[in-house]
Amino acid sequence: MNQKREIELLMFDVLPYISNINYIKEIFEEAESLEDLERKVEELLKVEKDITKKTDLKILLEKIKEAKEKYSKST
Repeated sequence: MNQKREIELLMFDVLPYISNINYIKEIFEEAESLEDLERKVEELLKVEKDITKKTDLKILLEKIKEAKEKYSKST
């Protein structure tokens, strides 16, 4: 499966759990791969002050880890 498709599937999986959808969509749009997305989310978690955004980032990070594990098992 290509990187963009993995990101797209992850986005559909995570959005129902997210409060600030537009914020998270922007992060997805900038990502080139799951690793890139994971790195960006970890960086944002270090500096984000807004509790809602921080919670959304934590949810996203957990879903990224689940997706990476799932895709690594399927190959």
